[in-house]
Amino acid sequence: MLGGGRLRAQEPVPVRETPGPIRVDGVPNDAAWLQADSITEFIQREPAEGRPATERTVVRLLRGPAGLYVALWAYDSHPESIRHAQLRRDADFDSDDSFAMLLSPLRDNRSGYLFEVNPNGAIGDAEVRSFEETNPEWDGVWEARARRGDSGWTAEMLIPWQTLRYRRDRAVWGANFRRRIRHDNQEVLWRAWLRTEGIVFLPQAGSLSGLAGLPARDLGELRPYVIVSGDLRHLEYGSSGTDSVVALGGHQAKVGGDAKVAVASALTLDLTANTDFAQVEADQQVVNLTRFPLFFPEKRPFFLESGGIFDFGQAERTLVFYSRRIGLGLDGAAVPITAGARLTGRVGSDRIGLLTTRTGHSERATDLVARLKHDVLDQGWIGAILTGQSVPGDTGSHLAGGLDATLPFVVHGQNLVLGAFAAETRERRGAPVRSGWRVYLDYPNDAMDHFVGLARIAPGFDPPLGFVLEDDNTRFTGHFDFFPRPHRLGIRRLHFQALEWETIWRLDGSPSHAAYSIVPLGAEFENGDVIDFFLRREEDDPTGAFEVFPGDSIAAGRYGWYRSELQFSSSAGRPVGFDLTASAGGFYGGHSASVEPALTARVAPHVVVRLEGSYAAIRLPGRPFNVRAGRVRFDYAASPRLGATLFLQGDNESRRLTVNARAHWIIRPGSDAYLVYNSAWPTGLPSGVPWRQPNRGTIIAKLSYYFRL
Repeated sequence: MLGGGRLRAQEPVPVRETPGPIRVDGVPNDAAWLQADSITEFIQREPAEGRPATERTVVRLLRGPAGLYVALWAYDSHPESIRHAQLRRDADFDSDDSFAMLLSPLRDNRSGYLFEVNPNGAIGDAEVRSFEETNPEWDGVWEARARRGDSGWTAEMLIPWQTLRYRRDRAVWGANFRRRIRHDNQEVLWRAWLRTEGIVFLPQAGSLSGLAGLPARDLGELRPYVIVSGDLRHLEYGSSGTDSVVALGGHQAKVGGDAKVAVASALTLDLTANTDFAQVEADQQVVNLTRFPLFFPEKRPFFLESGGIFDFGQAERTLVFYSRRIGLGLDGAAVPITAGARLTGRVGSDRIGLLTTRTGHSERATDLVARLKHDVLDQGWIGAILTGQSVPGDTGSHLAGGLDATLPFVVHGQNLVLGAFAAETRERRGAPVRSGWRVYLDYPNDAMDHFVGLARIAPGFDPPLGFVLEDDNTRFTGHFDFFPRPHRLGIRRLHFQALEWETIWRLDGSPSHAAYSIVPLGAEFENGDVIDFFLRREEDDPTGAFEVFPGDSIAAGRYGWYRSELQFSSSAGRPVGFDLTASAGGFYGGHSASVEPALTARVAPHVVVRLEGSYAAIRLPGRPFNVRAGRVRFDYAASPRLGATLFLQGDNESRRLTVNARAHWIIRPGSDAYLVYNSAWPTGLPSGVPWRQPNRGTIIAKLSYYFRL
């Protein structure tokens, strides 16, 4: 059976039609399932690449007027060992047994959808961005149910046609299926089971036929919402603990909504008015011990959905478009987004993205992003981007534009990726043009993972809607990692890093900063535990003093130091997991030792608790100080459609303790109700934390309803 699917032509699996609806209850016993063809050829990707799966898996599909029905029989010879800790939507399924389905209706080797379900019936979904990356923040409207039994577990899924983007004249779609069996850390797939591939490796996906003449997409979808919120008094506390009122409390109501319009079969126009993100989880509080700005990921749904089309640049380093720049004023305060429109999809060999927003209050800015990616080769593309921001009173618009390309190849069964971008920005009409570029070569494979990249960012390079960690530099980065597989002593894979480096010079030739590391030994065990030992060298040459902690600054000069670091993470399949990062060594002419423990408890299937802490003892010459931070996250799910999250965090830099509590009820797929409470308290006061009088507090109730036109 080794390489079984590759020894003969892979005929498409026919998807037969069922005349009526199927009850989606997790038990595929409807008579209609007897008409469907069975998919049973599942091959191991882990731990024994190319060998048959040790447990039997059966998948069947049917098409109906409402959508695509999928049935799963996941047999297990040890049903008592089936892992099923997660119950919340879009939870991390790494801890659980799970089944995932990939659909690529356009069969363009570049786009698709991923739908996943676990034995509790909890669901997760994602958009496929590339053969290496997905966008898990995409939320489609679909449903699934699952049941555990004496011989394993079963599941049923219904993917409405409206959720997908397809051409009605295309009868054959790309598809793949993956099952994870957590008690022996086994991953099996129908197709693309090589370790250099995986479920999102679209060129090796299987095929489904019988999908021509599907219903036309509805004209559109609407999601109006209503919000009622109440604010407590806003207080400020002095160092002695006395408080003063900055603003009185109050309440307000707000309405708005989102809409989708089917411009074409593979082209969608999204509209938003009076946009609100009350349900979004708060950012993590991070103590920044560097002289560079922090990068926070986007969490707002309007910008996350189809967000991959707008990616341009180097993540967390140099981005021409960084959506968090929209809706933030010059002082960093939130600015309301009064309206927005986004057009995304495919036209022939081109993927397009157009985004425009209008912000309110005093800013009244108009933001614009235009993106194009043209298909070349089997999986590659070349692209262009244009971004701009117009603010009343400014002369002209702040513009940025650029070209980029990503060219993946498969050479003797190994992945090789070439990539580059070049961009320019101009602050206003008549202002000088600033440029930035990057080229890289990536070799992301199982036995070896190597990378080399070179970038140059001119002084003053500042895209209006972008993120630039630092300008005026040349950046040389890379790493050489090796992963032999001994399959002895319980070790699945070893890790040796010959060298990882990041060296940055200012354009005048002087050094800016650098970091080097090696991993003399690391290992991933068959049980899922991972351990790595690092040796690091860090250098920094600040030209001016900067504050590293309140009251403590680093003077200008040239610094260099060595550190050692140990990282350990236990298997996500354990009911109680423990992660640890510990390091010690030099720090700007002094010394520091730090520890970051994390404990995760999973009480299947309702409760997941995670506690994270960090402590650093820093001893600069004559200036010792300690850094402390902690986070507690408590997830409770009564069912896959009803759950609550409590997120508590604090640190001794901001001297602030915050709470973000959220309850989420999925009334039906697409319609949601939220209850959110946010609050903050000062810490470090002589009288302790004033629990009865927080700095500020807000309670929000939000209801959104989904219907089709």
